[in-house]
Amino acid sequence: MIHPAHSGPDHPGPESSIRRPHDPDDPTPDRQADPPHPTFGEAFRQALKASGLTLQRLHHHLAVRGISVSPATLSHWQRGRSQPERQQSLRAVSEVESILNTAPGALQSLLSHRRPRGKALVTGKEISEALSHIHTPGSPLPEALGADAYRFNENLVSLSVQETVHLDEYGCIARYAVSNVVRATRDGVRRLTAHHQLDDPDTPSVQVTVHCGRLNALRFHHELGSAVFDIGFGRALGRGDTAIINYTLDVGPRWKPSEHHERALPLSVRQYLLHIYFHPRHIPAAAYGYYRQNTEAARIDIRPLSLDVSHSVHILPARCGPGVYGILWKGRRGADAEQSGKRVPRSS
Repeated sequence: MIHPAHSGPDHPGPESSIRRPHDPDDPTPDRQADPPHPTFGEAFRQALKASGLTLQRLHHHLAVRGISVSPATLSHWQRGRSQPERQQSLRAVSEVESILNTAPGALQSLLSHRRPRGKALVTGKEISEALSHIHTPGSPLPEALGADAYRFNENLVSLSVQETVHLDEYGCIARYAVSNVVRATRDGVRRLTAHHQLDDPDTPSVQVTVHCGRLNALRFHHELGSAVFDIGFGRALGRGDTAIINYTLDVGPRWKPSEHHERALPLSVRQYLLHIYFHPRHIPAAAYGYYRQNTEAARIDIRPLSLDVSHSVHILPARCGPGVYGILWKGRRGADAEQSGKRVPRSS
């Protein structure tokens, strides 16, 4: 139940009920000249040659994976006449790395050295419209952020999201671990704001530990069961630059068992992984993955999930378009499940 959101240079985010410390990310550090590096086209051409594939065969492999990029476009990329910019093209680069067996990010990392042009990146207005389609009025995000809800993440787009959820022996969600790779859609982006909507209104406290980034401010709305916090990048991102945010959120002791967890994605992402660990003393009788079109829509694409030897289940959608993705679990092995009304743990 997290909503990683962005507060851009002209949008400082929600006011915190806890005194906001001085933000050491505000001064823009002097940038040193980048060391020499190959261009995207050169690296692409070398990787293609090493693989032994032709452009036609690479085109075929991409088509099998559901990505349509013409051989002519691929030729322009390797010759340096153009560079991947649109969302479909950026997704294609991730798949090209897999097909050509390069190191993850070997080609994608070279794109940030040259800023996308024109309509290559979505605008803040487009992101706001996407948010309004996913987060309906009255849902947790508008409740927690108020008038700023649909400016949420307006200058950042997520490229990949991985979250791991741990339940305790009472069946309550105790910890969230989140890793989010984001790209700036404008110059001057310094921080990301995350929102967690907790499933138990009686949650006494939360604690955030940032492993990649810097925690700048934290606000816990006990009456809403929401935690909102800012994480600084330590630098100002330029348009097209990427950053990684990695943090854990520990939740105070609770007594109402959780029954599902979900994340709302307003835009397509290259990869979303949700991994849930159940405590050995509180293993569910059944677990299911599902999808919803928005926060009010019914669950569809419900499919059973099998627990592994570590008492965990996961979902990794092959094509992760906009919508709400989640896992629900029912019952308890060796015991009758307690039935009670619960709010939905949700991430965005």
